[in-house]
Amino acid sequence: MGQFNIPPVSTLLGSTLPNFFRVLKQGHIDTKYYHKILLTFLIILIATPFHLWETLIFRIRLSGVRFKKPPLFILGHWRSGTTLLHTMLCKDPDATYVTTYQSTFPNNLASKWLFKTFMALEMPRRRPSDNMPLDADLPQEEELAFANCQPYAFYNFFYFPSKYHSLYDKSVHHKGLKPKEIRLWYKTYDKLLKKAYINTDGDQLIIKNPVNTARIKHILKLYPDARFLYIYRNPFTVHLSTKRFLEKLLPAVTLSKFNNECIEEMVFDIYCRLLNDYQEQKAMIPAGNLLEIKYEDFEQDPLKYMDKIYSQLLAEDFTKVRERIKAYYISSKSYIKNKYMIDRESMNKIKQHLEKYIKMYDYDIPHDVILK
Repeated sequence: MGQFNIPPVSTLLGSTLPNFFRVLKQGHIDTKYYHKILLTFLIILIATPFHLWETLIFRIRLSGVRFKKPPLFILGHWRSGTTLLHTMLCKDPDATYVTTYQSTFPNNLASKWLFKTFMALEMPRRRPSDNMPLDADLPQEEELAFANCQPYAFYNFFYFPSKYHSLYDKSVHHKGLKPKEIRLWYKTYDKLLKKAYINTDGDQLIIKNPVNTARIKHILKLYPDARFLYIYRNPFTVHLSTKRFLEKLLPAVTLSKFNNECIEEMVFDIYCRLLNDYQEQKAMIPAGNLLEIKYEDFEQDPLKYMDKIYSQLLAEDFTKVRERIKAYYISSKSYIKNKYMIDRESMNKIKQHLEKYIKMYDYDIPHDVILK
């Protein structure tokens, strides 16, 4: 897995000034990151007039937005196949989604002619974590965009890793938030998705965000007829892949000191909290509006499961887009999966922490995990 070569600015550069300062108040900033904060502040300052223009442009446009079809939310822990599902579904010409550009500059859609050029200068062509293609117009999850719009998004733990527990409670369960802060949370999330609906052509909104795996109750409050697609994968692979991902990402984006050795326990904790919340909330979903898929089965026959997604969740004819989606899947098969070599002690730790879900989903040690 490659390194995250990120310019010396924070991913908060797409934020508004008020939100920028609210996020920074959530943790302690180490002095060695002051230059990053200063550069980010200057970029946001330059962008502020464009934020005001954005507000004026979208105030009218958003008032008339109504989703023509129930939105589809892809759920699942990080590294479980959510990106593959999202990308394949968004090959449908009728799909609309949050783009990679919007995920970084959610407050600059009206001025994307300028900021998209700025973004393209620094964006790598492939994602370092898994070598997937990167482009400003490709579909992306929206949690980073959400963090740049209001202060209670889980990805703020990227900046303050030691605060991940309290940030999870606030961003997922609204623990400790005032009523006006909760109202802002809902209003901002709905606005973000409606802007995505305007920004990309199509009638079928498709949203992928692992954090939403634990937010079903909030999504249903906004969109009672929403559809949910949950994908799960071998916990051994998911844990090791997520751990490796954060070990590469956090040093590049953090604004505070943290112990890299704490990442393993963090990954265990987040995995259990996320999946426990999913198990507790999935019964709230109306009958017929949830489909669960095992990644390993999907990998063996993706078109079979895409047909099932279209017929059961979207109530659409898959044959209209079958060849388009098939062509993308064939082109992506050259991707080489990561291998993981670990000792028996590490293997036993995974078994101990994730035993509940290893048994629930009937998994064993996968072939991509090699014991030293």
